[in-house]
Amino acid sequence: MTNDDQTIEYYQKRAAEYDRIYLRDDPARQSELAALYALSLRTLAGRRVLDLACGTGFWTQVVSGAAQSILGVDINPATLEIASHKKYLCPVRFVRGDMFHLPFGSCGGDGLLATFVLSHVRRQDIPHLAGITCRLVVPGSPIFLCDNNPVTEATTEVLWDVARINTYKKRRLENGEQYTILKNYFSREELDTVLAPWGKIETIIYRKYYWAAVVTTGDNGAGR
Repeated sequence: MTNDDQTIEYYQKRAAEYDRIYLRDDPARQSELAALYALSLRTLAGRRVLDLACGTGFWTQVVSGAAQSILGVDINPATLEIASHKKYLCPVRFVRGDMFHLPFGSCGGDGLLATFVLSHVRRQDIPHLAGITCRLVVPGSPIFLCDNNPVTEATTEVLWDVARINTYKKRRLENGEQYTILKNYFSREELDTVLAPWGKIETIIYRKYYWAAVVTTGDNGAGR
């Protein structure tokens, strides 16, 4: 089993536990998340949104408060099962699929949501993913992205790959099972390069625990 395979299996087994990470009793984290929620709603208001690697539908539910409609895609049936039983404030449907091999050629959307996705993509594969997904939405579509920052407690037990390009982190489920998953962290300076293939960078918020960005896809729907 490769580390990437462990990432998929880990989130499959963690599905029932996952949403708790957003509910921690930590005022600083909650303040940062509140800013991210507000930015995602402003960015995707009135849009037909493609939610990439939507997981349990946590962010789908957040953005449903402003979006016109949402199509959520995820590889894990366990997370999609949880997502499908939540209540949303706009029409939402879910499709199972690998984000690198999506089961449709176009989704007719004009907004893209990619939350806590890029940290689970190999750095060398990010431009390829940007090219695939940006072509699925109309040119000039806004993209909302966010992810974790490398705070001290988050980078313990981090392992580098042989080429020292990507990092992997040990994670444990509540039942004690341990996995080593792909988990990359990006500096503020690195984000300029990481986000460039997605399009024109409009906004970057970089705080202690989380970063968020708004990017607009180019005229060809595949970045600049």
